[in-house]
Amino acid sequence: MKRSLIIFLISQFSFLISPAQNVREVFKSMPDSLAPYLTTNNRLDMIDFMDAKMKSVVTNLLEGETEMLALTDDSLSVQLNKSVLMDLWLEPVDTGRVVCMRKTYQVADRLQQVVDERFSLQWQPISKKTTVSTLLRRDEEIKKKPHF
Repeated sequence: MKRSLIIFLISQFSFLISPAQNVREVFKSMPDSLAPYLTTNNRLDMIDFMDAKMKSVVTNLLEGETEMLALTDDSLSVQLNKSVLMDLWLEPVDTGRVVCMRKTYQVADRLQQVVDERFSLQWQPISKKTTVSTLLRRDEEIKKKPHF
């Protein structure tokens, strides 16, 4: 009897201290510094709108529109503004899961800059090194030209 009670209490306690295991909880707990003009209430509203199968658009602190485009248990995509798309997903690792964040900046008409970062579930940076890459979108006219 005592043994089963102890096992029950340990399992309940471990549930309380275990970190969030889905992207909804991770997004809710995201520090404001990672998207400064998106408040906690904005994030909660977007999740609620997606759950209600409504268009998930909120007015951010810059008086612009931010829209959640997709939401699953493991990933989400948010158009922060016309120029920035943020993707979050949970990736399994040996020690559990990590949060991967990709921000895609539309720098120019045919130029994008992508910044990848990784965090623990408590939003602690895993490494100080972030991956930054620049992508050029191919021009359709160049594709159609004959090659010499």
